[in-house]
Amino acid sequence: MSTPASEAVISVAGVDVDGLNVSASGYVSGTIEDAGICTFTFTGLESETSATSTGRANASTTSCGFVQVSMSDLARGSWQVVLAYSSETLTVSSQPMTLEIP
Repeated sequence: MSTPASEAVISVAGVDVDGLNVSASGYVSGTIEDAGICTFTFTGLESETSATSTGRANASTTSCGFVQVSMSDLARGSWQVVLAYSSETLTVSSQPMTLEIP
């Protein structure tokens, strides 16, 4: 269950400088709590992969920190990235972000 003030937000999603991984980061506004699960799902034309992290309370949000996915798991092309957050008190998903894999 989400409250109107709670929103999952992807801060960054992109290919690392070394070209070996894709990193993503995000947070949940409107709630401050520990122990929820953050799931970053990368959906391409023919496949899907995900990475998870544990939400951590900070001063004003719940941070999902950084996750990494190996470039070997992502084919070239356009991908949609969605952050889903789930805890005992809240379930919310972000708007999709487009990520281009060169």
